[in-house]
Amino acid sequence: MLVPQSPAGSSRLLSLAVLVTAAVLFTPARAQTEQLEVGVRSSVPDTTYLWSHDKAKVKGDGGHSKLYGILNVAEIKSDQRLVKPVDENYLTSLLIMHMASNGFHQIVAGQRPDIIITMSYGRGELANPYLKDMGTVSGANPGLPTSPPGDYERVPVLAPPNNTPMATQTVVGDAQQLFDELRPGFLANAAKAAFEKLFIRITAWNFPSKGQKPLILWKTVMVVDDPDHHDLNIVAEKMIEAGAPYFDKEPKDKEVLLQKPWPTARVDLGMPRVVDPAAHKK
Repeated sequence: MLVPQSPAGSSRLLSLAVLVTAAVLFTPARAQTEQLEVGVRSSVPDTTYLWSHDKAKVKGDGGHSKLYGILNVAEIKSDQRLVKPVDENYLTSLLIMHMASNGFHQIVAGQRPDIIITMSYGRGELANPYLKDMGTVSGANPGLPTSPPGDYERVPVLAPPNNTPMATQTVVGDAQQLFDELRPGFLANAAKAAFEKLFIRITAWNFPSKGQKPLILWKTVMVVDDPDHHDLNIVAEKMIEAGAPYFDKEPKDKEVLLQKPWPTARVDLGMPRVVDPAAHKK
């Protein structure tokens, strides 16, 4: 449920509506470009390291451990189906490969992970990262899933103040939002972000001790447009490739737009097999 806005907010909504209409009319066909645009939305909810004054750190680096285990991979169902069923084993292999290339280490048998990774995917209208003063308020923050995780990206999740009953709350804007809207291209990107997306979300959780509540350490969402004409089995590699460098990072921009070469095919790597050249001689 969208929260009623001030007159200024209404004018911004009108501007977005105009831009959305323009984007629909003038969006170039895929044949006109060989680049796939991937939006990466990455954040670090656990700011223990980001706000620490005791450690020298790279700006925006979440500073969490890179020793991980994968708990589950699951589709977030919606009213609209994906173009084709997704091979979750293939998604998992892509995630492992790109996490390794970015310094993460998967546990081996008998090893305890420091972080737990969940991966969800699907299609839908996600929370708009460009708009701070529009959206909905939900109930309790999501916990660590033990079954296919809920879709926590479709609406913003806002925690209530201490001792405040959980109820619908008015979401207000701030001065930074107004300044952001003056930046070139901001409103156009905000309008584009309102479209339905094909998405992959990677979430890192702490490995909870007995009696400890699991917490989200960092999360990265990769999105592409036009889920009616994109097969996730084909574009997933470019999506994860684009997002992996931002795992456990909080970039300055709420969404980073990256251009990737258009994937033309998917290659499944199997076990190598030695072939006797003599057997193929005529």
